[in-house]
Parts: sequence; structure tokens; C-alpha cells
Amino acid sequence: KLINQTFTGERLDALNKMYDVLEDKIILTPASSIAHFHNAFAGGYIDHVLRVTYNAVRMFDLYSEVGMDISDYDKETVIFVAIHHDLGKIGDGENNWYIPNDSQWHIENQGKIYNTNADMHWMSTNDRTIYLLQHFGIKLTEVEYLSIKLTDGLYDASNEGYLCGTSVGKSLKTNLPLLMQSADMMAARYEKERWLESKKIKPTAKNVGGRPTKKQKLKNVKMPDKLDFKSIFGE
Repeated sequence: KLINQTFTGERLDALNKMYDVLEDKIILTPASSIAHFHNAFAGGYIDHVLRVTYNAVRMFDLYSEVGMDISDYDKETVIFVAIHHDLGKIGDGENNWYIPNDSQWHIENQGKIYNTNADMHWMSTNDRTIYLLQHFGIKLTEVEYLSIKLTDGLYDASNEGYLCGTSVGKSLKTNLPLLMQSADMMAARYEKERWLESKKIKPTAKNVGGRPTKKQKLKNVKMPDKLDFKSIFGE
């Protein structure tokens, strides 16, 4: 619905063709592989990208309100980047990137719900995202390319040259990557806090980031019964 009401023309046609191919995989894709990261459950990817999109649209309005430069992108661009920033987590179009972990020990003691697919070519999520979009004939502007690539900020060491340049020639010329970093981190942190609350786990000095201790093994890990999309986008 979001795609059909946002895009038009060749881009809309190409996106719908891509989603016709990927829809079954998207339904089962998590947003991460480890429970105490964020949304490590089937459907977690959809929940995450919709929440990031919601955050990004709200931030776009805030950027405009406070006078930040938004001259080189519009709300359609924001939605495109936000909803596709983690597309590479789906896999390569044929193979799934996340595979359910068959080791109950690792699930209970490390929260490792999924393994990554060792049979696939190694790529960063952002690189695989770019690969998938071009594979399905979806063209990117320079601003869209940079914003998808830089969404993880300095958590991805390869982004340092883009984000830490101080000279006029090397500093960012668009604010969208910064907007996307904030929208993504806010969503991931919310999802993590939601999981912590559901498990009644509080982060401590010895339990950094809410990782379960030996006394808090993740037994009987279950997927949520329902993802509350209405709370993100309304009816």
C-alpha cells in the first residue's frame, strides 16, 4: 500500500515486480539474527522498515521546520530510502540471508535465533541492497545511493571516509544520510527496548545492552502473535 500510494511510473512498476518475486521471503525475514539486537523474529524486517519509514517522514518534517537543507530530496525520496535501507537482509533473491538456528544451546545461551547463510557471497547489508535494486532495474539517484550506503553511520567502518571528511570537497553535501541514521537507530533502539520489556530484562554493567545472562536463558522463544502496524501508520 505504501509503495503504491507513493511511487508512479517506471519506478512503481519495477518495485512491484521486485516485490512479486521477494514477497514470500520478506514475510519470513527478521531484522537481525540475535534476540537482544532487534526484531530477531520472522516478520521483524517488515516491522523494522515500516517503523524506520515512519521515523524518517517525521524527521523530514522536522528538518523542514527548523530550516535544515532539504532542497536535494523530497518526501518520496525519504520513503524510498527508508523502506529499502535494509533490503539486503532478505538475501540475494534466491537464497535467504538469515537461516533459523537449529542449535537450542545457542538460542538459549546467546540469543542467537538465526545464523547467516555461509553459502552466499559475503556482502554488507547495504552493498547487497544496492545489488538487489539494480538487479531488478530500480535506478538510484546519487543522494539515494549515498543515503542507503551510509544509513549505518560509523557502525560501518567503510563509511568513515564519507562521514568524517572536513574539507569542502569531502564533506557531505546532503543531509539525508544523517536523517536516515537517526531514523534507523531510533527504530532499532525502540525494538530492543520492546524486547527487553517483554523478557523483563534490564541492562546492567554486567549485562551490557540487555544480553541475557546465564540465569536468563531464552527458553521457549516465540514470535509475537501480531505486529501492530496500525500504531505506526494508522488505518
